[in-house]
Amino acid sequence: MTKSVHELMIDEIIDKFNFEKVYIAMSALDWQWATTEGNGYAIPTLPRLKAMARTLLRESFADTQVSSGGFVATYHPKDELTSEYFDLKFVLHHADSYND
Repeated sequence: MTKSVHELMIDEIIDKFNFEKVYIAMSALDWQWATTEGNGYAIPTLPRLKAMARTLLRESFADTQVSSGGFVATYHPKDELTSEYFDLKFVLHHADSYND
């Protein structure tokens, strides 16, 4: 079975994204996610970070943008100027002054 174009794009992001840097930041901040182990919270492992990112990227295809645990995954559909693509961020802090 061959992978879809979207799965190949997601694989590329997972390969390029610096999950080690995210892990270091989360460790320094003691940023924990809910877990079923121990006290119910733990700093996620690298495999768990990658799995969460992959899940969010897949969900973003249907919902355009999704976020959880610091990750923000966005799907940008093809338009007249650009090809479709996915975007993955890990956000430690954000502020804006957006007004309608």
